[in-house]
Amino acid sequence: MKRLKILIPFLLIMMVLLAGCSSNSATTTTETTAEAVTETTAVLSAVVSPTSTIVVDPEFTDRDLETSYDDATAVQVTLDGSNIQVTGDGASASDGVLTITKEGTYVVSGNLTDGQIVVAAADTDKIQIVLNGATINCTDNAPIYVKSANKVFVTLNANTVNTLTDGGAYVQTDDNTVDGVIFSKADLTINGEGTLNITANYKDAIVSKDDLVITCGTYHITAANHGLNAKDAVKIKDGVINITAANGKAITSQNDEDATKGYVYIAGGTINIANSNEGIEGTAIVVEGGTIDLVSKDDGFNAASPGAAETESGGRGAGMQADTNAYLSIAGGTIAVNASGDGLDSNGNVYISGGTVTVSGPTNSGNGALDYNGTADVSGGTVVIAGSTGMAQSFSETSTQASLLYNLTSSCAAGTKITLTDASGKTIISDTPDKTYQSVVISSPDLAQGSTYTLTCGSQTVEIPLTGIITSNGQSGMGGPGQGGQSQPQGGQKPQ
Repeated sequence: MKRLKILIPFLLIMMVLLAGCSSNSATTTTETTAEAVTETTAVLSAVVSPTSTIVVDPEFTDRDLETSYDDATAVQVTLDGSNIQVTGDGASASDGVLTITKEGTYVVSGNLTDGQIVVAAADTDKIQIVLNGATINCTDNAPIYVKSANKVFVTLNANTVNTLTDGGAYVQTDDNTVDGVIFSKADLTINGEGTLNITANYKDAIVSKDDLVITCGTYHITAANHGLNAKDAVKIKDGVINITAANGKAITSQNDEDATKGYVYIAGGTINIANSNEGIEGTAIVVEGGTIDLVSKDDGFNAASPGAAETESGGRGAGMQADTNAYLSIAGGTIAVNASGDGLDSNGNVYISGGTVTVSGPTNSGNGALDYNGTADVSGGTVVIAGSTGMAQSFSETSTQASLLYNLTSSCAAGTKITLTDASGKTIISDTPDKTYQSVVISSPDLAQGSTYTLTCGSQTVEIPLTGIITSNGQSGMGGPGQGGQSQPQGGQKPQ
């Protein structure tokens, strides 16, 4: 844990911490002071892969959380059709383009039929753009384009609905390849208690070439390609985020230049991914809280280094080596994955140490509901993974919480309940997969080695004695790395 860089009176610390994502009115402390306060507080509870060089930063600075501003000193921007009126210094308007060049707060309201906000400030400047019931359409570029700044904060004012849309093709105006409705070359934080609707007809909804941080707010995102896309990191603390990205990735972070970056960190919030090609992708994916409901045509979660993530849809393949930099770690939250490709996929390791995780799918034998190339350790949490048998994997022998993998004699139709009970008849696990399945992986703190459990899937019932930390009736070798030496259920009844 780092030391505080400056000394701040205790009372000031408490005032900053209490500000949070709950107010849109008065100014509190400055950016420099506020960020210094929380620089030392957060520590990852999730398991970190010892072989990965990815540096996951769980910090959310007070400025990330701060949604207040001083309306009396802020620059007021009024949008009216094709006209933009600016009251204050630091920004100018011409031909439907608002250009912000100086550090400060800019409150934007009204409707712009075809234009954009451009931030072209010094790389030391911090800019706050407050969307106060703003609707911006840009037919040939990003409605909000951050060319240069130290950091930009987009704040959604409380009780307002804000809408950003683009056209189906962009005209590039400089050396940057702009491809998102909000496109930022600087660190980007979005917060506030309002609502943001984004329709990305060209490609991505929100793009940051540095960090993308969301700390609160309500988001409705429909994207032709990716939903949230950041080069260094996507970090989510809270908020309600609804994403449809039928042809792309709902949330993704990849960095092919720096092996310490390119991760997704989710600390909380409610994330609904109704439709995606791939759900959540990063070289490292760490989930410590929140609710995630995910539907994908390919992988649900995909931890893979750049390049590998683009060239193969399944994590494991014949002769593939483990990706030492990639890992998926879940320490909390409630996660439901409905995937037609791999459900939980890591080209490296998988760690589950807490939370509730359910996976439904895939139905084809070329993918696995749990798919990894390194090891998969479960040390806590409740896990129910249902899918096809062809590439079925159980957890690894290095796990500290008991689990079982059972391949049924015949498939169960979608909507067939899975129930696991102990010898007294107490229900340990109950889940209803959304897809047809024949293989089931279960782990729970209530499972104990040496005890016998009854697995019921529709009309099929089998007694399974847990003879080891990992109990499986899967064929040797089909589970990939981590399968060797698994205990086979002995003395159990065959499925009826």
